[in-house]
Amino acid sequence: MKLKLVAVVASMSALGLISGPAIAGAKQNDTNTTPAAHHDYKDYKGTAEKVCSITPNAMTMVEMSQNVGRSIPNPCNPGWFNRIRVSGGINLDLGKWGNRNANIMGENYQTLSLNDAYLNLTGQVNDWTTVFASLSYMTATTNANPAPYKGVGLAEYDAAYANNIGGTANNTLQIEQAFATVANFDETPVYLQVGKFYQDFSRYEIHPITASMTQVMSETLSTSLKLGFLVDNFNGSVFVFNDPINKIGASSTPTNYGVSVGYDLNNPDFGWDIGAAYLYNIIGANDVAWSVTNFTGGGYNSRVSAVALYGDVNYGPFMVAARYTQATQRFNVNDMTKNGNADLAAGSFAIGSGFAVTPAATATGAKPWAAGIQAGYGFDAWSMSQNVYLGYQTSREAAGLNLPKNRWLVGYGVDALKDTNVAAEWDHDTQFSTSNGGLGNATNLVSVRASVKFG
Repeated sequence: MKLKLVAVVASMSALGLISGPAIAGAKQNDTNTTPAAHHDYKDYKGTAEKVCSITPNAMTMVEMSQNVGRSIPNPCNPGWFNRIRVSGGINLDLGKWGNRNANIMGENYQTLSLNDAYLNLTGQVNDWTTVFASLSYMTATTNANPAPYKGVGLAEYDAAYANNIGGTANNTLQIEQAFATVANFDETPVYLQVGKFYQDFSRYEIHPITASMTQVMSETLSTSLKLGFLVDNFNGSVFVFNDPINKIGASSTPTNYGVSVGYDLNNPDFGWDIGAAYLYNIIGANDVAWSVTNFTGGGYNSRVSAVALYGDVNYGPFMVAARYTQATQRFNVNDMTKNGNADLAAGSFAIGSGFAVTPAATATGAKPWAAGIQAGYGFDAWSMSQNVYLGYQTSREAAGLNLPKNRWLVGYGVDALKDTNVAAEWDHDTQFSTSNGGLGNATNLVSVRASVKFG
């Protein structure tokens, strides 16, 4: 006769015991912190039902360890392996040739680095709730700026990935994302997300070989609350989160928010998407916060809103992607100057020195923007899937973000083995002139990446 498991102890729910995954082969004793189970049988509508309860001693142990209300592994909740999915991968950047000291935000200059090693876990809690978590570790270029002044003009690969917005250079294992989604699209087009995730402000690839200029201005990773909808290929959302740095004079980080709308037609033969987003304060973008912190030594003076636009088209093996991000207001001149270091008062710029960073009397605040377009072609040859791509990016008034004025890039990737890809990319950057805050150089960087993934 088929047996059906039922929960009968109300206090199990209160302690968070029946919601946790089971550990196979858990010891059945009263002193194990993994709750012990006791099984009885009772007649329920003519069938024998297995009844599971947690022993009083096990419940007391949970209380004594201050874990009341948390999900605790227990043998009364079997089948967790049917609701958990695991995937992951490794991106190994194993070659960097060319100008490895160009100091451009978003470029990784490490000869050999993990970028990144990650493990993704998803869980189906119930018909309405799913959870996602991503553990990540990376060792790409990171700058630890000296105190008491952060200095001006120091770039790194990405402040969010390194937990380095404050200059702590913390390339350690981190929970990069962790959020819950409440959604049932068979019942309603509306969904809710809460936790740490990337905001829907522009579109980009996380941990790319080189971050695009628009990604540097757009990437926003923060603990957030998001309310959105998906209906007939249309999507939209409203999200709120705290800025990564404080406003100067404030004791806590201000609350930021954004709005996004888009249309997304996913079709492998012919698909396209288009969208727009608004961000109340672009300080919410992690690399922007890093650059402002470099300038001010900590915190920002005035908020600056921003907009982002994106569009993609794929037709068979061809694809084209376009991106645009712009600050809609000028930065406070004490947060970011129009021409970066060129707008500083004489004698004020010295990385790591005791000099304060002071804008020149004639300086104005920056109103940066960045744009990019990229085309790609996928094909099969020698029994391997391959792709080539070509792109162009440009920016203005972005020397304070350590971006170049123009960039050409070309790349090639091949699936050498199942779930194993090898790619190479060449970036040709033309920096701003010295009068506009750059070094006036043309630089080249060639990168090679080997990637594996599973799940």
